[in-house]
Amino acid sequence: MSDLFSHPAQEPPPDRLIDDIGAEVTVPGDATHAWAGFIDHIHLWWPTALLSVWGTGSFFDLESNALVETSAEDDETVWAEVTVRVPPARLELLWRHRPGAASSTTVTVEFSQVELSGEPGTVVFVQHGGWEAPAGAGDLRSRYDSFWPEALSHYARFMGGSL
Repeated sequence: MSDLFSHPAQEPPPDRLIDDIGAEVTVPGDATHAWAGFIDHIHLWWPTALLSVWGTGSFFDLESNALVETSAEDDETVWAEVTVRVPPARLELLWRHRPGAASSTTVTVEFSQVELSGEPGTVVFVQHGGWEAPAGAGDLRSRYDSFWPEALSHYARFMGGSL
């Protein structure tokens, strides 16, 4: 009877993580070709107008262990560190959100070979996760929620795919 007027049990705290972002595109060519277009030629398709420190005059390169942006004046910033590289199937990055002080997140890119009208094709799937709920993550996450599909559409056009 003593529970009759007591306060209800408190709800457990909400999960501190926000749902992952996922985006995918299918491009012509086998996984090795798709990997090379994504990794070796990122500077040719990366949408610097959408995500960059220095804008359209800068250059993105996926070096052996990092995604680096270089300005026209040769200044550099590291956007992400490569944590796993399994050609031509999987790339994992520790994403740093340059510029900004937000905590890092993870980006995983998977390449899965498929058949497109009797020809080889590859599904490229980007998963961006590790979003923490505290201050500001929602706005930053929202930015990437629109960025990744657009970035992959640039990549697909570069690879000769249709959208």
